[in-house]
Amino acid sequence: MNDDNTFRRCLAKFATGVTVMTCSDEDGAPCGMTANSFSSVSLEPPLVLWNIAKVSNSLEAYMDAAHFAINVLAADQQELATHFAMSDHTLFDDVEHTLSADGAPVLADTVAVYTVAVFECRTHEIHDCGDHYIIIGEVTDFRSEDLEPLLFFDGGYRGILG
Repeated sequence: MNDDNTFRRCLAKFATGVTVMTCSDEDGAPCGMTANSFSSVSLEPPLVLWNIAKVSNSLEAYMDAAHFAINVLAADQQELATHFAMSDHTLFDDVEHTLSADGAPVLADTVAVYTVAVFECRTHEIHDCGDHYIIIGEVTDFRSEDLEPLLFFDGGYRGILG
């Protein structure tokens, strides 16, 4: 069997979209983290999933959250992806956001910040799997825009055209 670094480099050859997962912690403070592990699961009922590392600083907030939002980033939002990839609990200090009807932070739809899609979710199931948890959400609301998505490929951010 190859080592973990070789496995990780091989996985990096699969291009993924880039998302910012958001929820509110038990005190109502917004939490956000960049993730590229988002996937659809089912159309009926509408289910999606994402993965969170067991060592994540925000693990408790996401494990306890009844609702969360998935913000799919646009190609010009690499700075936002980098911002939410940091392990800092003050990440929302300078980021415009609104709250969904269920209290999950949603990145603000402004000229400067316009996401490709937003999925507002109710936590449906959480599965323990290796060094991560798989969080499955039931989509309660969604919207999208015709924008070029931000991609992650071979260890770096890219747009569809490069």
